Amino acid sequence: MNGIRRGVAGGWLSLALVLALAAGAAARPKGVAPVAREPGRRLALVIGNGVYREAPKLANPVNDARAMAAALERVGLRVTLLTDGSHRRMEEAIDTFGLALRPEDVGLFYYSGHGVQVRGENYLIPVDANPKAATVLKFEALNAARVLGMMEAAGNRLNLVILDACRNNPFKGFTKGLDPGLARMDAPSGSLLAYATAPGQVAEDGAGRNSPYTAALLRHLPTRGLKVEDVFKRVRTDVERATRKAQTPWEATSLKGDFYFAGAGGAVPPRPPEPPPPAASPGNSATSSSSRS
Repeated sequence: MNGIRRGVAGGWLSLALVLALAAGAAARPKGVAPVAREPGRRLALVIGNGVYREAPKLANPVNDARAMAAALERVGLRVTLLTDGSHRRMEEAIDTFGLALRPEDVGLFYYSGHGVQVRGENYLIPVDANPKAATVLKFEALNAARVLGMMEAAGNRLNLVILDACRNNPFKGFTKGLDPGLARMDAPSGSLLAYATAPGQVAEDGAGRNSPYTAALLRHLPTRGLKVEDVFKRVRTDVERATRKAQTPWEATSLKGDFYFAGAGGAVPPRPPEPPPPAASPGNSATSSSSRS
């Protein structure tokens, strides 16, 4: 008997639910669709620092940042661009970017400029930094972990961090406590970290308008139907060729899904023609261009 009562009660509940849903549909004005969940946004923060006050100036980072911002906008990302950022402006831009990310969003951070490693920690150098020792540098620069921390705290579905900043010490007044290049950082879940060169190695600023790394990114990023991992594979091949294997781009990834800068699905598109190797002339090899530190 109790079973019969429970069955009848369950039937009435099901009927009530159906009637409630029907009433909601009827109450909606004709021609108005139900509110759909807003799709995730693709947000990017792009920073390029070149006109340093106390460190060697770099010719390409501002060009790199502007070109990357334009390329990302063309494939549908909403870009915030900062050039020649001071410590305060970089800090504000990174925090604002991180706080804007929502769980359904894709976040991308790109930095071009001086970067150094201090006791295994990576620091991005603002244009107004003027440290007198490695122990002071951590207060004058921004720890790259700040970027990762803000993005990880947002809990969004996918993050990309691109650092064209694996360089030597730009502050010649001191060397103690500094290591060459950038240190390896582990990619938080759902993210990809891309470096212009392998950890502990030096990357070039380049003799052209853009660094070899960013030039290769600009070439392959707009390719439709190319997964992000394949974009960076092609970038690695081009950079090794352009620098005669003096520079090998490197990534750490813990992505859990597929991401395409432009388009998705289908067969992998063919590679575009490879750029010609740099001209070999006495005293003007690929490794003679200035490096970023």
